[in-house]
This record gives sequence, C-alpha cells and structure tokens, in this order.
Amino acid sequence: MEKNLSKSGATNWIVLLVAGLTLHWLSRQSQSATAEVGAALFLVGFLVSLVSWFQMRLEAREEVERLEIEALGRSRNDSALFTESAAETFPARRAREQFEKWLVPAFTLGLFVVQALGAVYFYRDLTGSLDRAGSESATPLTLAISAALGFFLFLFGRYGARLAQLENSRLLRPSASAVMLGALLAALAAVAAGLDWAGFAMWDRYLGWFLTGLLGLVAVETLFSLVFEIYRPRSKGQAQRVLYESRILGLLGQSGGLFNTAAQALDYQFGFKVSDTWFYHYLEQSVAAFALFWLSILWLASCLVVIEPQEQGLLERFGQPTANPVLEPGLHVKAPWPIDAIHTLKARELQSFVVGVVPDENLDRERVLVWTRAHYKEETPMLVASREQETGGAAGEQAVPVNLITASIPVQFVVRDVKAWTYNHSEPARLLERIATREVVRHLASVDMDKVMSFGRLEAAAELKAAIQKQADALNLGTEIVFVGLQDIHPPMGTKDNQVASAYEQVIGAIALKEATILEAEGYRAEALPKAAANATQKLNDAQSKAAKLTAEAAGRSAQFAHQMVAFQAAPKVFMQRTYLDTLAKSLGPTRKLVLGPTNTADVFQFNLEDKLRQDLTDLYVEEPAKKK
Repeated sequence: MEKNLSKSGATNWIVLLVAGLTLHWLSRQSQSATAEVGAALFLVGFLVSLVSWFQMRLEAREEVERLEIEALGRSRNDSALFTESAAETFPARRAREQFEKWLVPAFTLGLFVVQALGAVYFYRDLTGSLDRAGSESATPLTLAISAALGFFLFLFGRYGARLAQLENSRLLRPSASAVMLGALLAALAAVAAGLDWAGFAMWDRYLGWFLTGLLGLVAVETLFSLVFEIYRPRSKGQAQRVLYESRILGLLGQSGGLFNTAAQALDYQFGFKVSDTWFYHYLEQSVAAFALFWLSILWLASCLVVIEPQEQGLLERFGQPTANPVLEPGLHVKAPWPIDAIHTLKARELQSFVVGVVPDENLDRERVLVWTRAHYKEETPMLVASREQETGGAAGEQAVPVNLITASIPVQFVVRDVKAWTYNHSEPARLLERIATREVVRHLASVDMDKVMSFGRLEAAAELKAAIQKQADALNLGTEIVFVGLQDIHPPMGTKDNQVASAYEQVIGAIALKEATILEAEGYRAEALPKAAANATQKLNDAQSKAAKLTAEAAGRSAQFAHQMVAFQAAPKVFMQRTYLDTLAKSLGPTRKLVLGPTNTADVFQFNLEDKLRQDLTDLYVEEPAKKK
C-alpha cells in the first residue's frame, strides 16, 4: 500500500469530521432539516472512512512485514524457517485477518443500526414538526458556507476518487465516495438555504425527506450486504470486497458509471465474471432501447385512469378544464401525458376537520376527559357571553360580561360540486375551515356561557351548521355541511398560579354537594314523617287496646266478686272450704307428685301411667349385688 494512499485516507476522515461538524453547526443556526440530516450522513461517512483507513494501515503493515520476510529469506540459505506454516504466525497478517473476520462484520452490523436508528429518528422528527422556519439572519450565512464547503469537498473528493481507481486501492473507495457524498450534501444544504431565503421554505423539508429516504436505503443495503456476504461463493485468490462499502454511494465516487458498479457487484457476489457473459454485453449495448421501450409503455399507460367509487375526476387538456370535465367512477381513457390529465378528488367521501383544537393521536385514546388536564395538542380559548356581572373598583364600574371557554367542534362535509370546489378557490378545504372558525367565534360571542355549556348545545350546533353552509354557498365552494357538533366544552385550564378549570370544578362540586344535601334531607323527611305518623297510630291503638282489656278485666273481677259474696252469705263454711280446695287443686294440679311408701307394709297404690315419668327418676340403674362363691 503506497504511503500517499494512507495519507489520503487519513485526510478523508479528518475532512469529513470537520465538514460534518460545520454542517451540524449550520443546521443549529438555520434550523435546516437538510443540513441536519446531511450532518448525520457526514457522521456515517466519517465512521466508514475511519475504519477503512485503519484497515488500510493494517494492510500496509502486512505488506511491509512481507517484504522484510522475503528480504530476510533471500539472505539466508535455510529456507525451511520460512515455510507456509511459519507464515501463519506473522503478527501483522494475523492482526489483519482477525480484524477482517470479527471486527469488520461487527462494525458493519453497528453501522446498520446507526443508519436505521438515524432514519427512524429523522422520519419522526420531520413528521412531528409541521413547520420548519429558518432564521432570517442565519440563512445567508448558511448559503455562503454550504456553497464553499460543497465546492471544496467536490475538488477534494474528485482527487480521492481518481486516486482510488489505482491498483490495490479498494480501501480508499469508501472514504472517497463519502467525500463526494459530502459535496452533494453541502450543495443541497446551500440550495435549501437559497430557497428558504427566496421564500420557498417547504423545499428544505422536501430535501430533508429525500436525505432521510437515502439514509434508510443505505441502511437496507448495508443489512443485505452483511447477509449476502455470509452466503456468497468464494474463489481462491479473489480479493475480498470491502463489506461496509455502499454501492449506492459508490456511484458518486467512481467515474465508471452505473454499469461498471453493477458489474463489480455481480462479479463479486456470484464468484465469476458475470460482466464477461454475452447477455451482460447485450444488455449493456441495448440498454437505451430497453429504456426507451419501457418508457414508451409507461407513457402509453398514462392513457388509462381508474376512478374509485368514492371519487370523482376532473379532466384537463393542456392545463385547462374540458367542456364536461367531471368524470364519474370507473375506467376512463384519455390522451397521454402531458396532453390530458385527470385530477381525482374524494368527493363522495365524508370529510371532516375540527375547530378550536389541534388533535393529538396519543391523547385521543383517553376515554375519560377532565377539565384540569389537557387532552389536545393545542386548545384555542374563545370569547363567550356571560350573564354574570361583577362590580368592583370604583362605584358603578362593572366588568365586561364575557368569559373564555375552549371547545372541540367537529365539522363534517361532502363535496357536491367538484368543479366549483376545485377551480373557484386555490385552497377550498383551508378556506372552509377558516369560515367555520369565524362563524364559531362569532356565534360564541353572542350566546350565554351557561346555556351553551349545558342544554343549548343542540340549538347552537344547528345555528352553526346553517351559518357555515350560508357562507360556503355565498363563496360558491360547492360543498354541503353534513354535521356540526359541540363537544368537550369547558373553561380553559389556566396557568399554574391561576387554575381556571379547577376553580370551575370546585364551584360545580359545591353546587352538586348542595343539591345532594338538599335531596338527602328531603328524602329523610319523606321517610321520617310517614314513619312517625305510623308509630303514633300504633302507640294510640296499643293504648286503646290495653285500656279496653284492663276495663273488661276489672268489670269481670267486679262481677265475680258480687257472685262470690252471694255464695259466701248463703254458706260461709262451704264456700271457704270449696275455695280453699279449688285453690289447692289449681296449685297442685300441674305439679308432678311422687309417693314413697314404706317397705314393711302391704299397701296398694294406684298410678295413672298415661303420662310417662321423667327418666332420671324412674329409669335408675341399680348395680346387681355380687354373687357368693
């Protein structure tokens, strides 16, 4: 490996590092998406150039070691010391082989991860940032520095690309291609800065999308190169291709063109000279005819246009609408491009937009919406009338009877007249959204806040629908408003120090608590009064029943006493004896009696055994006496 190749490789990664940092600084100054993605591609080129330079140094050491061993072998007679087996122990060769076997695939895999993550990151960044406005003071500086950087990198890259075409300089090609890519990136950054300066700021976004797609494409190529390297056939003596070299970026650094790059890739992948076959030579000679043939087919294919069922088309000839431009769904034949052109529009499909808020896909998934937490990306406060007027300050001074609310108002519409929708206004959808916003602001300023937040929503929605439709018809938009809804109407959240929605929730909570307390008291009253009346009636009836019972018992005892006096006077001794015996019979009747007689008499007792005596007194266990032996 020649020394100037190694120096050129080292210079390449140094230049890429400095140029990448410069472009990154310019991206921060101008907020340019093109410069930001370009700086990431500079980083990828810097890593590739650094590894290729290190591998170049390893091969240079191996070449020096080989020359020293050959010179030492010629100076000695004993050539057995330098056999093939002894050559395997050479440290420079062993280091180079281990580097190519383990570190190069590992670096290629890491390079793929970096490229893929970078593509995903910039895709999300460009998708999330809808507006990228550059800094007016930094745009001329970005233009000047980017243009100078691109010119310098182009000159330096062309020198490296010419040098890389020499024999045994395959390791210089990746860094030379990276420098040429850097020249293109700097030129694109200059173009984006110039367009931004001229007022075409969206082109910076388009170029950022292009570079993000290029980064993703190179990541896919790196992954496929790593996989194909495992399964490709290998021929003895064939030089190994640089695994981390991009063939796509190699087109920028090699002057051989597309076919030379493709031929090298095919020869390396299949293990034989595909570029020497007759088919490849025929394809190379007839590529212009093939390209013209396929371009003709594609050009004729533009004569057929299919309009979907939910769409309508507009036929234009040389940029002007025809006599009957509206086309219904189905297959249509037209003159090829650029004579005729058909613009399709989803006229039969229900379209919608939201007034007052900017939706957020992540927050839209929440099922519970509370006033004290944001559930949209942006919420626009709107003025609304209020009947409440507070007096403060000087005597007679009153506050303006208005409040602020936030509302999500979806508007759904369909296009009825495609021609009027397309040709009467340049941006009809945006115009309709602005009309709806104006009518919403005008209507809310004329209605009461409490009414529109509660029972007046349906009436307000109907009035808004009619007002928006009237303005759309006045401007001949050719659209029909299908639905206008008022949802999620609430006071604004406020700031950290002045929490408006929280204060409203506290007031509403206090009102709800008051209503709940009143209803609870009314319910207790409705339950307690009938219960008290029922208890009073029950106690009165119980007292009356007891009084009647006591009166009857007293009257009975009085009558009984009168009859007993008559009987006593007739026969005092008999009455007293009979009363005594009746009392004794009543007292002893329900009582159980036991008769225990003596054992030395022959008395006869008669018992009524209809009622069984208790077992614990009659069923006694008597132990039998022991028998005498």
